[in-house]
Amino acid sequence: MKKHTLFPHSMVRQSRDIIASDIDDEKVMMSLSKGHYYGLDSIGRSVWDILEKPTSVSGLVDALRREYDVDPETCEKDVLAFLENLHADGIIEVGESPSA
Repeated sequence: MKKHTLFPHSMVRQSRDIIASDIDDEKVMMSLSKGHYYGLDSIGRSVWDILEKPTSVSGLVDALRREYDVDPETCEKDVLAFLENLHADGIIEVGESPSA
C-alpha cells in the first residue's frame, strides 16, 4: 500500500518551476527543469488556480465542494490522490501547516 505524504493539514502550492497557460477549458503547463508538458481538465484547472496561494488540503477540499456537487469523503479522497500525483511529478510544493 502506498504511503501518503499529504494530509488535510498539509499546505500545498504551485511549484515555482511550472509555467502555465489556459487553453479553452484546460490548463497546459510545462516544467522548466524537466521540460515536460502537462494538461489539466476543468477541475484540475480549478485546483491549480486555487493553489496560486499556499492552501491547506482541507481548504482546497472546501473550495472545491463549494464549486462542485460532491460529498466530503469522496472529494477529500480524490483531492489527496490528485495532489499526490502532482507532488510526485514536482508540479506542486508541499509543507506542513504552522499549527500542525
